[in-house]
Amino acid sequence: MVGRFLNLFQRRQKGDSLVTEFGESLLLIVDSEQLKNNLLSKIRELISAEKAFVYLAGQSGSQLSFHCVDRIAQTQSQLPDLTVNGKLVSWFRVNREMLFFSESKEVTQYLAKELEPFLKLSINLAFPLVSMDRLIGIVFLYLPEGPPSKDENAKLRTLGRQAGLAFENALLFKERLYQNERMFRAEQLATMGQFAAGIAHELRNPLTAIRSTVQYLAGEFEQDGEQSKLAGNVLDEVDRLNGIVENLLNLAKPTESNPQELDVREEIEHYLYFVEAQAKKQNIQIEAKIEKGLPKLLCDRAELRQVLINLVLNGMQAMPDGGPVLIKASLFSARDDTITSGKREILIEVKDKGIGIPPNLSERVFEPFFTTKPGGTGLGLTICNNIIRRYGGEIWIEKGTEGGTLIRVTLPSI
Repeated sequence: MVGRFLNLFQRRQKGDSLVTEFGESLLLIVDSEQLKNNLLSKIRELISAEKAFVYLAGQSGSQLSFHCVDRIAQTQSQLPDLTVNGKLVSWFRVNREMLFFSESKEVTQYLAKELEPFLKLSINLAFPLVSMDRLIGIVFLYLPEGPPSKDENAKLRTLGRQAGLAFENALLFKERLYQNERMFRAEQLATMGQFAAGIAHELRNPLTAIRSTVQYLAGEFEQDGEQSKLAGNVLDEVDRLNGIVENLLNLAKPTESNPQELDVREEIEHYLYFVEAQAKKQNIQIEAKIEKGLPKLLCDRAELRQVLINLVLNGMQAMPDGGPVLIKASLFSARDDTITSGKREILIEVKDKGIGIPPNLSERVFEPFFTTKPGGTGLGLTICNNIIRRYGGEIWIEKGTEGGTLIRVTLPSI
C-alpha cells in the first residue's frame, strides 16, 4: 500500500515538474515548429498517448482553417482541415473544454460528421489551445487506458493554456519580423528610388537623341537591305532601354493614382482580349476562371492592368515552348485572425507550368533589379509589389501543385 502511494506521488511530482518545465521553456521559444515538438514531447511524457494530432489555425489555400501540423503515431492517414465556421471548431471556441468522447455522448453525436476521421483512428479525447479570447489550436489524443485521471486532466488543461499562449506569442513574433522586413524593404525602395530617378534623368535625353538619329539614317537605307535591318534592331534596343528608364521612373516616383470602382471580371477579360494574339503566337493557352458576383475594387485602372500585364507576361515568358496559363479571381477570407473579421478581399491568382522559382529565391523576386530571366530588368514584380502594397493588398509566390509558379495577389474590395 505504501509502495503504491509512493509511486502515485512520484508520478504526480514528475507531471508537475514537466508542466513547470514546459511553462519555463516557453519563455525561450519563438519558433512554432520547436513549440509543436516541445508540446508533443510533454504530452508523450505526461500521459500515455499512443496517438496525438496537433491542429493550428492557419491558411489553407485561400481559406482560413485549422490544419494538422504534427503528430505522434506512425499512421499515414490524411486528416482533413477543419473549417473556421464548422461545428467542431465552433464548439471548442465557445466551450473551451476538454472533450472525452465516450463521456460526452451527446456532444460527440452532435459533432459526429466532423469527428468521423478521428474516430476511425481511435481518437478518444480532444482539448483546445486557447490564448486570451482566441482559439489557437486543438489537440486530438488516443489514450488506450481510457479517460485521464483528475490530476492528468488538470495538467493537460494547464498545458493547453500554456501552449496556446506560446503559439500566440510565436505568431506575434513572426508578424513583427514580417513588419520589420517590410520597413527595411521600404527604406531600400526609397533609397533605390532616389538613385533610379537620377539615372533615368541622365539616360532619357541621350536615348532620345540616339533614336532620332537612327530613324533619320534609316530613311537613307534600302527598305529590305542589311543596313535597314540593323537600324531596326538598334531602334528596338533603344525602345527596350526606354522601357527600362520608364520602369525606373515608376519605381522612383509613382504616377498619381486615380482610384475608381472597377469590375475585376471586366478588367481581366479586357486585358486577355489584347494579349490573345501574342499568346497564340507563343502557343500559350490562357484560361480564366472568375468567380461570379465578386465585389468591386477601388483601384486605378492603369495600375491594375499593369499588375495583370506583369503577372501574365511572367507566366508566358516562363514557358518558351508554350503551355497553359491560368488566371483566377475569387473572394478571399482575411488571414489576420482565427475568426473571419468581415474584411473582404479579392484574390487574383496566376499559375503557369514553367520551370518555377527555387524556394530560396521566392522572396527575392520582389527586390529591385533581381531577376532569374536572361535579359530581364528585375523591376516588373517590384513595381507590382509597390502598387499592391499601396492599396493595402499583398502579393506572394508559391510553387504550383503541378510544377511551375503560382502568384497570388489580394486586394481589398469595396
